[in-house]
Amino acid sequence: MAKKGGENSKKAAGNARKADQANKKKQEAFAAAEAEEASKWDQGSKKGNKKKEDEQFKKEEAARKKAEREALLKAEEESMPSKPANNKKRGAEKIAAKRTGKIDDFLDFNSEKPELKASGIDNALEALTLATQQDGGIQHKDFDKHPERRVKAAYLEFENRRLPEVRKENPGLRLQQIKNLLHKEFTKSPENPMNQDTNVSYNTSAKEIAEKKKEVKEQREKKFT
Repeated sequence: MAKKGGENSKKAAGNARKADQANKKKQEAFAAAEAEEASKWDQGSKKGNKKKEDEQFKKEEAARKKAEREALLKAEEESMPSKPANNKKRGAEKIAAKRTGKIDDFLDFNSEKPELKASGIDNALEALTLATQQDGGIQHKDFDKHPERRVKAAYLEFENRRLPEVRKENPGLRLQQIKNLLHKEFTKSPENPMNQDTNVSYNTSAKEIAEKKKEVKEQREKKFT
């Protein structure tokens, strides 16, 4: 009986030691896992702090450089001789006012230019050109020795623009009737190349064109006298 009890006691002690060793291993493993997790958190925290520090450094560096640029610009401006403010703008305003004044000189309500008078902006501009530009603004290239070459294209453009208008004005007419009206209108229209006062014959000399310039200018001025 005593022998059997001793064997059980040894077995129990052995089991206890095994359990204790297993428990220690578990605790060591748990401690190692905790240490590893803590290390990861610590590293992550350090990375996050480093990123924030880098961003803050970049912001401060950008602000410093901006302040340096502004200081340099200010010093450069102060070293330069002062110029009147809005000089360019004032010059443009003077030119615009001068042009406006010249146009106004040719309107009916203005009596400072009795030679040429015009009503409306378009006519005023034309009168202004005649009075102020050499040869009344009429140039050698304005004279056409072959106006017939431009008639077809000019009529097509005229027809495309006027056809909807004439059709609206005459809703009862057929298309061919409307085109007949357009053709008659075009024969007298200033848009017709054949009706230009700068048309000359194909064999007109340079001297004859120079004389024609004076003639055209005089004819155009009559409209404003």
